[in-house]
Amino acid sequence: MDARLYAGEELDLGAAGRSVGDQFVFGGDLASAEAGEERVVGSIGGFCVITDLERNAGQCASTAVLPEGQITVQGEQAGIPVPGLVVNAITAGTGAFRRSHGQVTQRVLTPATWQLTFELLDVPPHRPEGGRGPHEAPTPVPPSLPGK
Repeated sequence: MDARLYAGEELDLGAAGRSVGDQFVFGGDLASAEAGEERVVGSIGGFCVITDLERNAGQCASTAVLPEGQITVQGEQAGIPVPGLVVNAITAGTGAFRRSHGQVTQRVLTPATWQLTFELLDVPPHRPEGGRGPHEAPTPVPPSLPGK
């Protein structure tokens, strides 16, 4: 999955120039390529706070918003705003991802395009429109009797 950033802003907070506490705030679309065709599948937004000037590193948090729910990611990144290869923890999720955990690997392809690989554990199988997985029988429903 690729993140296509449409907002990326460095905020110079506190002392002038790069200093501890400065932030990088970002947002964009999540795109997935299926059968050679790319389509937007969600969005991502987050921020990094500079904590180490020598390594240009900071603590980062982001949220991937997908139709099935949200996935939150957190961890340290060095080289902000264009870090090298980064692996951060999946810290929580909602909806279909509420029991998920794992990690996300981030590769910066260009400053505005990041490749994200989500390695999710404990995600229930996708349920089609009927609400059942492929190996589940329909749940019997007692008949409705008028007047009772």
